[in-house]
Amino acid sequence: MAERLVVCGGLPATRRDAAADLLELNVGGSDESAKHVNLKLGDLSTRMVQHLPPVLTDLIEIAAYVYSADQFTSRGGVAMRRMGEEWVRSFRFRVPVRELGLWSRPDIQRALSDTLGFLSDDEFKFEFVPHPEPAPAGLQAYLDYPNIAEAGFQPDDVVLFSGGLDSFAGAVENLLGRGRKVALVSHRSANLITSKQSHLVDALRQRTEKGQLFHVPLTVNKGSDDAPEFTQRTRSFLFACIGVVVARMFMRSTVQFFENGVVSTNLPVASHVLGTRATRTTHPRVLSEFGALFSLILDTPITVENPFFWKTKGEVIEVLDQHGCNDLIVDTFSCTRVRQSTRYGKHCGVCSQCLDRRFGVLAAGLGEHEPESNYSVELLRGERAPGESTVMAESYVLHAVELAGMTDQAFFGAFGQAFLLLPYLPGNVDENARRLWELHRRHGESVVRVLDEEIRRHSVARLLDLPDNSLIRLSQLGAYPVEAASDPTEKEPSVSREAGKLSDREVERPIVMAIDVARQRVLFPGGIVLGGADYRLLANLAVVHQGNEQAQLDLDDYEHVATEALAKRLGIRQPTLRQNIRRLRRRLETQFGEKHGVNIAEDDVVQNSRWDGYRLNPYVQLANPARLQSTAASREASRTKPQVSQTPDSP
Repeated sequence: MAERLVVCGGLPATRRDAAADLLELNVGGSDESAKHVNLKLGDLSTRMVQHLPPVLTDLIEIAAYVYSADQFTSRGGVAMRRMGEEWVRSFRFRVPVRELGLWSRPDIQRALSDTLGFLSDDEFKFEFVPHPEPAPAGLQAYLDYPNIAEAGFQPDDVVLFSGGLDSFAGAVENLLGRGRKVALVSHRSANLITSKQSHLVDALRQRTEKGQLFHVPLTVNKGSDDAPEFTQRTRSFLFACIGVVVARMFMRSTVQFFENGVVSTNLPVASHVLGTRATRTTHPRVLSEFGALFSLILDTPITVENPFFWKTKGEVIEVLDQHGCNDLIVDTFSCTRVRQSTRYGKHCGVCSQCLDRRFGVLAAGLGEHEPESNYSVELLRGERAPGESTVMAESYVLHAVELAGMTDQAFFGAFGQAFLLLPYLPGNVDENARRLWELHRRHGESVVRVLDEEIRRHSVARLLDLPDNSLIRLSQLGAYPVEAASDPTEKEPSVSREAGKLSDREVERPIVMAIDVARQRVLFPGGIVLGGADYRLLANLAVVHQGNEQAQLDLDDYEHVATEALAKRLGIRQPTLRQNIRRLRRRLETQFGEKHGVNIAEDDVVQNSRWDGYRLNPYVQLANPARLQSTAASREASRTKPQVSQTPDSP
């Protein structure tokens, strides 16, 4: 990993620097030998910034240099040459500053390097030197079209506003939901983004009280168009820096990022996702370290928070529904491929943010507020090009299917990196761990639900007319086998099974089971209770099982329920059905092991035949729920076959 030297602010390169991989950057400079970085603060007056300490000017310039160096230094491109070696880069910055004593402090340099390192997975070193012209106007030099009319504005909240769905929903929540006065802070890097942000701000002004909203746009972009890297992993640092400048301008100590927790956590959707591809722009550790760094620099407590961390994308979008802003969904912008979107006037439909956005809109039931034509590739039925586009969509859905079915133990076993963020969340660690698992489970279930609902709306003939590599066809053709999404830890023998092997104790057979229709649960001896999807599955099979009993069939002749028919009864897809049965078997194995210390075979309750489908084990005995309320009654039921006194209804 070769080090890149970034010389900033028009500082002269030394003779020793000639041998280095040199990049020269200059904010607002005119030296043609350096890469120019344009920096402009809009809608601020001279009076509003003149009292700010010089260290904040230093901070903004450092952030602009880091952001620009990020884009002027390639990660190796999509080919990921030499096993992705070039994706991790090493930078050494030489930056002129006005507050040299402060920036030279080891604790601040360490906090700056560590924060940027975790954010981007790159290595950062800084060498600070005295600024050659420390006295002039500071941030006043970067003012653009100052707006003095709103200089007396005093916000309750400072919100970072990108123009995406999440940040827009956050602005709506604060402005319309809570009636707060809000300063919106934006980073403008392209004309399309600028246009979207301005339109949304104007729309919000029309729906709020006069003087309730103030908008501060920051323009930071490259002075040339030859930058080879567009991943922008350090963009959130630049965004946070301008946020804290605006917050201090209004004597506020909190900056708000609004982003759904699934994206903030950003677990890798596939094992091949490299560190910098799994971005951490609003990761709880990053936001915590932003706050710690700003607190050190300003010698006062600063907090950078994400109020939407415990929401999924769909739940964030529901905020817009709650406050009557559905009509503005179409005007927000989420796509990572800004150049392509500018050219075609629509979202690409294939990047991860487009997938997340569209699934979220549909999960919230608000698809009618965003036409399919807003995407170059429609989410569910659109034809995806072979390669990266298809792999991204497949990986996204497989990841969601996996999350939808994981136990909490399997979740943390498969995604150990989830443990990394728990220390940075306020509140009880155990409670946060549970909420984190539930957040991702809800996300997975919402994606599966959108797919299932779309499939149910299509006839077989219509499905066959769709492109083979559309998400709907891929799911129907088995491109998302549950086995591929299962976590290795879920395939290992459970603790109860291993303990049972030591004692070599088997479950007493026949197994007695009761369907409690009134309370929608299934009872087994010894206090074993199942509900939800397990109840619906077993209750359906119990109806057929009782019919077999009443027909007095030989046990070997008990009928199966065809896989397709059972899935249709339950309103789910066949892969989901198979996954549910695997989970049911694991739960039974665990509970029989924990409560009775015995082993239960995989087919002791539910049997399956590859060709015939599923059935209850013919030896299972259906009982009245009241008979299983005591241990004595359950033991008696296991010795003699009781009369069936309740006919389970098909749910």
